[in-house]
Amino acid sequence: MTRQARACLAWDKDLHRMLDWSEEFGIHAPELRVGIRAEARKLRERCIRDISMASLNRYVMLMKLLYDDEADEFESFD
Repeated sequence: MTRQARACLAWDKDLHRMLDWSEEFGIHAPELRVGIRAEARKLRERCIRDISMASLNRYVMLMKLLYDDEADEFESFD
């Protein structure tokens, strides 16, 4: 397995872990989680076929979307 393939699997695992936490604690809207899960499924399939930096960057973008939205939620409690 190439380094990129391992990275892709690791990013996918981390993204799904974030989504699981989001669902467990009700951090994000269900619609957002459904959309991100659908994108992650497509991205995982794309990574299996053709791993590229664009695929890895897409994982980063999806995780940033979750993280930034979560950070906004916590800031609103201050």
